[in-house]
Amino acid sequence: MQDKELEELHSLLKRGEGTNVEFKRKLSKEDLNTDKKQKILARLKLMTSEGEEGVLLVGVEDVRGERWEVYGLRRGEVRSSDNAVQELCTEAGVRVKERKVYRTEKGFVVKYVLEREEVEVGEVVSLSFAGRVNAGKSTLIGVLIGGRLDDGRGRARAYLLRHPQELKKGQTADLHYAFIGFNAKGEVIEYEDPLSKEERARVLDEARRIVTLVDAPGHAEYLKSMIRSILGSDSQYGAVLIPAGDEHKLIVAEESRRGVARLDDITREHMLLMASRDTPFIVVISKIDMVTPEALEKVRSVVRRTVKEIGRVPLWIREREDVDVVRKEIMHKVLVPVIEVSCTTGEGLDIFKKLLFALPVRVPDELAYKPALAYIDKVYKRLRGTNVVVTGTVKQGVFKPEQNVKVGPDLNGEFRKGWIASVEVFCERVPRVRPGEMFGFDIKRIDPNEVRRGQVVADVDMELAACREFWAKIVVTRHPTRITPGYSPVLHCNTISQTAVFEEIKGKSYLVVGDYAEVRLRLKYRPEYITVGDRIVTREGTTRTIGRVTEIIE
Repeated sequence: MQDKELEELHSLLKRGEGTNVEFKRKLSKEDLNTDKKQKILARLKLMTSEGEEGVLLVGVEDVRGERWEVYGLRRGEVRSSDNAVQELCTEAGVRVKERKVYRTEKGFVVKYVLEREEVEVGEVVSLSFAGRVNAGKSTLIGVLIGGRLDDGRGRARAYLLRHPQELKKGQTADLHYAFIGFNAKGEVIEYEDPLSKEERARVLDEARRIVTLVDAPGHAEYLKSMIRSILGSDSQYGAVLIPAGDEHKLIVAEESRRGVARLDDITREHMLLMASRDTPFIVVISKIDMVTPEALEKVRSVVRRTVKEIGRVPLWIREREDVDVVRKEIMHKVLVPVIEVSCTTGEGLDIFKKLLFALPVRVPDELAYKPALAYIDKVYKRLRGTNVVVTGTVKQGVFKPEQNVKVGPDLNGEFRKGWIASVEVFCERVPRVRPGEMFGFDIKRIDPNEVRRGQVVADVDMELAACREFWAKIVVTRHPTRITPGYSPVLHCNTISQTAVFEEIKGKSYLVVGDYAEVRLRLKYRPEYITVGDRIVTREGTTRTIGRVTEIIE
């Protein structure tokens, strides 16, 4: 056994240092002056980033930069090394997963296998942003998480945009996720660098409350991503952004054409989607520094009338007392807070942060005791050290590492079994995720090619049945002609997006704008997991119908 262990040690020495491997001659608290300590802390964080394990070997020395040899520690030096490593790990947010001592002729060598400490996330509130193109969604989120005002040229939105085409156009093309951390006093925990993984880990660790922000594209060609954000993210709240200057121009143009001052169709549609999903939402009038007082007042008037038309009550938020009213009343889904902000001057941002901190958590406690269930939003394959990584929002129950799950349905309506190797929130490993929280799962023992958006991850013992046909009650919100049996729009439900066929319209031969009806829908390409009560949207270019599933056809 001794020879085998020495062979293992010499193999480590032969391979030398690397991205995840660090060698030290000796290590004690006396050695950790400020400069040296900071360098070691940086190395420990780097070694354990991306969910990787790191190896710290103490008791070896570098011989003229040519090779590594055993230096050897005395028993007292081993104890000093253990104490120093423990102190460093505590500060770096790392833990010793495994410790091994090699006994050699020159003394002891200690190997520490390190991994990033799991972060326990505080209470979570989630918010989905909607708004047409150039409403300022990415900029507002960037200012909130970055703690710095925008320069008027899109500096703040750079924290959110990830794809080359997004950076080139300055427009969001996919869903992006960010979060703000608040301490117990309701103060925002500012990032030194919002793009740093270490900074995200620090904020998650220190935060009493996390507000996750979902940024969706506003351009018409990405409408399906916007609908996915509202229906599929299971956000507790919504926010509809209205750019004051641009909206005023559209209102004036509409008034000159039709004689009626009204919001543009896309903004009205976003409000209608939020209301149809029973999601409490906020209206944010943005870019108020770029509009005259008269134009801003006209926008206010039209927003006030529009909110009332969809059966809600608008309340302008200007001071702390208004926030207290929102805290008490917003759960009733009647009140719509309206707030005015500028990301370049900072006007309205402080009261907006107070509002975000005050929003009550809307996830019922009983959901945590139901079987675990979540819809897959994104799938990542071929990431180093993983099998298949899926992300989404937990719908019910609790997910933990090493939990057995099933994923599906596949083309045959079957669910495949696997297990969760790790659970992450914003790239940080956590011991669990609960209802309403976003997640990243590395799922093992399952074919990555069988996993796709729209499927579910669920407790292995949960009874699930794939669905191909169902009845739903719908209302037609927009359609230029008549809807008749055989009509085949795209159906959106949770994170599901698939063509569906109108097989039957109960009691009617066709539908037009404003009609309510019960319809039988058939999924065209494959079965999905859909349940009674699920919200649905069908569209063909733009949203056409909104409804709710009433019966599953076996």
